[in-house]
Amino acid sequence: MAKASLAPALAGTMLAPMELLAAALQGACFLVAAAALCYAPLWRLAALLLLGTAIFCAYLGVTGPEERELVTQHTFVGYEGIELEPSAVHHATGTERAPGWQWPLPFLGFAVLWTVLLAARRNRDPDGDEENPWLLPLLLGWTATACWIGMQKLAAPSELVHPFALERFLWPAGLALSLRIAAVTKKLLPLLLLLALGATLLRLPAAVFSKYASDQHLGTSLDISSITQLVHPIQRVQLEVTSGSSEQQFWLIWAEHVLAYPAFHCMSYFGFAFAIWLLHRQSGPSA
Repeated sequence: MAKASLAPALAGTMLAPMELLAAALQGACFLVAAAALCYAPLWRLAALLLLGTAIFCAYLGVTGPEERELVTQHTFVGYEGIELEPSAVHHATGTERAPGWQWPLPFLGFAVLWTVLLAARRNRDPDGDEENPWLLPLLLGWTATACWIGMQKLAAPSELVHPFALERFLWPAGLALSLRIAAVTKKLLPLLLLLALGATLLRLPAAVFSKYASDQHLGTSLDISSITQLVHPIQRVQLEVTSGSSEQQFWLIWAEHVLAYPAFHCMSYFGFAFAIWLLHRQSGPSA
């Protein structure tokens, strides 16, 4: 009887490390898939990692609880409690429930899709310029965003969707896009403008879905309808906003996804892109 009573407790203690491992593996998948877009011979490693992680997540789903519950959160800058300085506030936006075996399905679809896409370009010349530099990196970011939203709606483990989970896949996809753009852009100023455009386009679907989810009160981390207090990014004073107002959506959707995060990402992309740009300028003119 003692052993039987200890079994659920032991299973619970093992579950969190396994979910953290799944989150780390998914992050590695996004990074290696992005690297394979810049260097095609990495496709095999990316495919093995994608399919292996999908199988591991499916195992966790089948052997985990019969029904899962996820409290979704949106992270923003605000004053929490009696704190005197603004900090990251994790605000609950909704509760999702689903059968425990379902949450790995979005990532399984993502893994199969990208295994096929990466395998299809496995013989591509790394120095070739016939491929559109925009299409696949944008598709990687957009499909990963859809996968992330789907896992939330199917009550995936919190470690896989919180916090700052968008950056787990949008930053690698943006870096791949930046390197590919830098390889075919002749002048520096257009490169800077294209980096900014690419970073914004990667987040645009998330911004559009955030508005839709907020208007319809759908929950997920992109539903900001219940957040009515935030910090002005310049004046650092607390703002009171009305739920559903244009002011609320400007600060928590458009300013975040179209202005702030793309600007932060561009600063980190530029060093890598500039190195590739110089390398291609020294090795010869672009076609």
